[in-house]
Amino acid sequence: MRSYKLKIVSMKNLVVLIVLILGVTFIATAQKSENKVVCFKTDMDCSMCEKTITEHLKFEKGVKDLKVDHVSNTILIEYKEGKNTDDGFAKSIEKKGYKAEKISKADYEKVLKETAEKGHVHEAEIHKVRK
Repeated sequence: MRSYKLKIVSMKNLVVLIVLILGVTFIATAQKSENKVVCFKTDMDCSMCEKTITEHLKFEKGVKDLKVDHVSNTILIEYKEGKNTDDGFAKSIEKKGYKAEKISKADYEKVLKETAEKGHVHEAEIHKVRK
């Protein structure tokens, strides 16, 4: 009789353990928010501007992927929603002394395509003094 009760208790514990594991897994999956993408048109002059912005933005909260291109003057940021905002990134870019005009992903891709077709021409190396 005693071993029978022990088996029932063990089965109950096993069922409770499985339910807990499934619950934790469900909660962890539900808390994973979607990544969001924001694109900006900016006013970089050279590869050092690109590096400055890249080094600055890669440490912003929530950044998952970052594409900064001084040739097309574009920035694409993929970030974890809830960790940062589009306006937060714009302010961060402006804080480094660069323009941050929000554009759609379609406009971003259009600018990249146009830049690739035209190629990159250095009319003059003008480096603005950044604040």
